[in-house]
Amino acid sequence: MGGTHAGLKLKFALRFVAAFSILLAIWAASGFGAAYRTAALAVLRVASPTLTGWWVEHGEAEGNAVAVFERDRVRIPLQIDPAFLSMAQVPLLALIWATPGLGVSGTVMRSVLGMVAFFFLHASVLLIYPVVLANPNRLTDTIGVFSGLLSFVLAPQLLWFVLTYTRLKELWQLEGR
Repeated sequence: MGGTHAGLKLKFALRFVAAFSILLAIWAASGFGAAYRTAALAVLRVASPTLTGWWVEHGEAEGNAVAVFERDRVRIPLQIDPAFLSMAQVPLLALIWATPGLGVSGTVMRSVLGMVAFFFLHASVLLIYPVVLANPNRLTDTIGVFSGLLSFVLAPQLLWFVLTYTRLKELWQLEGR
């Protein structure tokens, strides 16, 4: 049985590396990052005034900022470019694509659900950005660090696990344990 699991792990790893490499090349060559930025900023422009009280404007006048949050004459440049956040979709999709036994429709469905969920996670992180920066203290610093960790490191694995759990449970023989 150990050889079977080792072979399964190796196959998964090779499929992941291949999928990651292909997706990263597609991400770099396409306009996905720019489209992701446009969509994220559109969501921010609609949601931020209502949910946080911060208005969102184009950020060209603020150096490298892609947008500027403004409230009560306080301006906070958005220094996180959603185009670069979009790159975190690559490992999520590679994990899904490398998971054996999902089938084409299962892989596509999980990929779409994962990308949409991840987009809204990123939008949430961007929404709290001005709140965290406008009120610096230990709590907001911790929230800022955690949201960054979640956005870049934890979210791809957590979303993959949730989206593929039914298949992983079977593969890892977790039933009855």
